[in-house]
Amino acid sequence: MDPLDPALQSTAVSGVKPLLTLAIFAGVGSFFLGALITAIRRGMKEEGWFKFKQEKEEEE
Repeated sequence: MDPLDPALQSTAVSGVKPLLTLAIFAGVGSFFLGALITAIRRGMKEEGWFKFKQEKEEEE
């Protein structure tokens, strides 16, 4: 069955270009996801979220 959208029939949809675009967006997305996770973990330790800081002070 042929696709209804003529843009899907072009060669831009198949080949290396979509894979390259996906790889670029996955790399950029993983960078920002890693930065977000690092910021949350650092905030949990330094700002005393979930009482991690208080437990550390009690041990000392």
